[in-house]
Amino acid sequence: PHVHTERHTERRNCAMPTPSDATVDPSVPTEDPAWRELLAEPAERFERRIGKAKRLIYPRRTAEDWRKASFASDTALAAQLEAIPDNGPRIDTREVSREEFVRDWEQPRRPVVIRGATESWAAGAAGDRQGRGGAWSLGELLRQYGGERFKVGEDDDSYAVWLKLKYYLRYLATSRDDSPLYVFDSSFAERSGTSRLGRDYAPPHYFADDLFRYAGERRRPPYRWFVLGPARSGSYVHIDPLGTSAWNALLQGRKLWALLPPHVPKEVVQPTPKLHGGREAVAWWANVYPKLAAATDPDHRPLTLVQTAGETVYVPGGWWHCVLNLDVTVAVTQNLCPRSSFDSVWRRVVKSRPKMSKRLAERLAVDEPLLHQRTVELAKLPPEEKGGDSSSSSSSSSS
Repeated sequence: PHVHTERHTERRNCAMPTPSDATVDPSVPTEDPAWRELLAEPAERFERRIGKAKRLIYPRRTAEDWRKASFASDTALAAQLEAIPDNGPRIDTREVSREEFVRDWEQPRRPVVIRGATESWAAGAAGDRQGRGGAWSLGELLRQYGGERFKVGEDDDSYAVWLKLKYYLRYLATSRDDSPLYVFDSSFAERSGTSRLGRDYAPPHYFADDLFRYAGERRRPPYRWFVLGPARSGSYVHIDPLGTSAWNALLQGRKLWALLPPHVPKEVVQPTPKLHGGREAVAWWANVYPKLAAATDPDHRPLTLVQTAGETVYVPGGWWHCVLNLDVTVAVTQNLCPRSSFDSVWRRVVKSRPKMSKRLAERLAVDEPLLHQRTVELAKLPPEEKGGDSSSSSSSSSS
């Protein structure tokens, strides 16, 4: 991955609060000796590094812009978010077989919350006030990876912006930003200093049949992310690339989800007028969600759910989703190409990643001859007829 070198940039005071002038997030294990030491260190060093990262990612934002909307102190918004209903259907891996999952959720493209998928992971539980917990608890992350750098964004030239985890955790513990910086790191399992994180979990067995595995690790696009962020951080409403589906497993905290089916127009979910608070997840929930929740068209009313620690959310390909952290959260997420979505994913890969499609076709010819034959058939169809899926029972659901 690209690493930033020093460059001249206008200095602005993007100061972050310290434990002396802000409340430490209750999720932080303040009785953990490593965390006590981190919180006791002088604030200037952390402020300087956080400020540099902010300027690289958002060079036109001032320090005031980061808190202009005052979302952190908006008690009405907090109450509004807590009152949003949890309507997500749930299944348990110990009760629902993989065949049943494919039949009832993957093929009909229905989102679902999955329980029981993370119980055997070394990533483990969130941890207690003393920092004791799984490998991905806040205490263990600080102890094991405090000196390692993680991606917190990109600059205007699409170069990654990195922060040492200890600096980011100090920021996470006290941030009052409207939409705080968010660790969303796709190379964590490949770097020597953090590769152990990639061995702390295993994809739920429902998602073992990922056809992108045939493209190889070098050819396939980024597909797995280590995700860490405080309340109000999150992902603005979007559809995952290349028609891929996704799963998101939460180890700590709560995430608020809104999902809308693929046929809902973009202008409905991403209105063009500038939002109060910008194109950020928290601003979407504050400004757009209330209007959609009251929409006359039932398809425009989002499916909402509150994901809690130990739960995994399945997002079918093509579904709009906006995700907001209600607390400090630690998660891992992966994108995949399930067999039932092959046609729609394939046509996007051919169009946007021709080298990858060539490699994938070569492997399919050897390992999946029926799917390879399907790629030949798709190439012969007129563009308007290429919208089908490889499974006749697969369709976009409006549930």
